[in-house]
Amino acid sequence: MIPLIAKLHNLSLYETPVGYKYIADRMLDAEVLLGGEESGGIGYGSHIPERDALLSALYVLEAIVESGMDLGDYYRHLQNQVNFTSVYDRIDLPLSGMEVRAKLLQQLQSEPLKEVAGKQVIDCNTIDGYKFRLDDNSWLMIRFSGTEPVLRLYCEASTLEEVHKTLAWAKDWAE
Repeated sequence: MIPLIAKLHNLSLYETPVGYKYIADRMLDAEVLLGGEESGGIGYGSHIPERDALLSALYVLEAIVESGMDLGDYYRHLQNQVNFTSVYDRIDLPLSGMEVRAKLLQQLQSEPLKEVAGKQVIDCNTIDGYKFRLDDNSWLMIRFSGTEPVLRLYCEASTLEEVHKTLAWAKDWAE
């Protein structure tokens, strides 16, 4: 949903590799409104290049007071503004060994996915893993652990059913 909100407000969006250190580096190199990560850490360019839960809580309270809505209604209002609801989940899939990891990585490099779970791939971001943006605004990210034979599969879609369907497809692809 974040790319749609950025577009609504005519703001640029930058994706970094996984890890807040990359977000912090970006915040130090360029003017950034906010930076966030999967685990919920959010930092603000006008403050320090680090996650700040207290400032985040204050901004949420300010948004609630300014809007006159409770938090759930405010979130649904944002979803309505961009005409997109989303659900997110991930699977950590153990692989039988690093040779399986190498084989899957080679397959992604030599035969890029053009379709995922019956949806057309619009583009693929390879900054850190393979993040496939799909034609319905959902996405699937395939990311390998660098230290162990584990494949991380991430997905965001409009319904939990679509997320589970996409993750199941990715798990089948990997196996």
